[in-house]
Amino acid sequence: MNTMDYYGDLGIFFYYTPIVCSFAVAFVLLVNRRRTRPQLWLAVVFAMLGIGMVGSFLVDRYFSVNHHEIFRPVNFICSTASSVTVLFYYVSLMRPRLMNRKFIGLFCGGWGLFSLPLVVVFFSSARIHPVQDMHKLVNLSSPAVIMGILVGLCVVVFDVWLAYFVIRMYRMHRKFISETYSFAEGITLSWVGITIAMFALMGILDVIWMVNSTSGYKMLFHMFSLAAIGVIFWYGFRQGEIPVPDENGKESVSGNEYSAIESGRPVPVSMDEKQRLLKNNLLEYLHSKKPYLNPELFLKDVSLMAGMNQYGLSRFINKEFGVNFYTFINDFRIEHVLHLISLNTGTMNIDTLFAASGFKSRTVFFKYFKEKTGCSPQEYIEKHKKAEKKGGRKKKGETEGIA
Repeated sequence: MNTMDYYGDLGIFFYYTPIVCSFAVAFVLLVNRRRTRPQLWLAVVFAMLGIGMVGSFLVDRYFSVNHHEIFRPVNFICSTASSVTVLFYYVSLMRPRLMNRKFIGLFCGGWGLFSLPLVVVFFSSARIHPVQDMHKLVNLSSPAVIMGILVGLCVVVFDVWLAYFVIRMYRMHRKFISETYSFAEGITLSWVGITIAMFALMGILDVIWMVNSTSGYKMLFHMFSLAAIGVIFWYGFRQGEIPVPDENGKESVSGNEYSAIESGRPVPVSMDEKQRLLKNNLLEYLHSKKPYLNPELFLKDVSLMAGMNQYGLSRFINKEFGVNFYTFINDFRIEHVLHLISLNTGTMNIDTLFAASGFKSRTVFFKYFKEKTGCSPQEYIEKHKKAEKKGGRKKKGETEGIA
């Protein structure tokens, strides 16, 4: 049967368009000279999606009898290959240190061990070929049906594990950002949830394709693939490089060991005294040196001055101040802004305050200022001016009364 007779003009359009778009966006990502490592892996994801759709099209065009076969090896192999590249993309984005040769080789080797026997069995055995129709699924005495169901379950289990792993990794990334960075602009990856949903839906539709090869369903799959490619490319292309602080000394200090900031001071024997000294020295350092005015201040920078590793310092801040590092530093920034307003009420404006605050984003600056004071910076300045005028008149009246 000819593919044009099976799909029709509209079906052929939706069959070709996602293929062309997947390779096109992969090419755009690859030729971008400022591409990041995650964007390189995203290009691999799109290329793999395109290869999978091309493989399915070639099978439909040259090797299919009626276009209704299910449990085809090309679907199993390309689906798992796409899932592996998606895993590599998210790991390179949120846990780049995990992306070493061992990690890549482990999953690529696993995919090879899964695919090679599948190809050999399906193409060498006369009894095991793609099932001709989804209604044949009830025939559990067929080796082809049993084989297809078992392989399909393996694919489903891997996809479910992949979704769990990526979601868990995303939550850990958000927690790591709040505990390690003093800024969140461009690094929280709030859009990742959308792309995870897109990939998850594509995975579900891909699994359904394994047992439903009707022309209408294939058209639906390619229409959704086209939309998903556009959305994922939009977010992935705009995401810049995420600065990753060093992890030196992660295991060098236990969670209950703290050292004084100034190495010249004696270390107290009592743990409570040691914690009190660290707290005083930390506050003294923040008030005197004002490191929070650096918009890209890392926990690592403060931990070096504290003479301890960043993970121990993060736990200390959580315990002693009841907040994470991100909130801790932003509170100091707001206090600094309020101090500037009190000293220069008549000359300070919003732009000047933001530039001197240490915040990287105006949106975050306004958000934290309102949370701290209950009003916007402009409203706070106006209130402070009125309070000063009222206080000045009161002081003037008291002076005249004394005279």
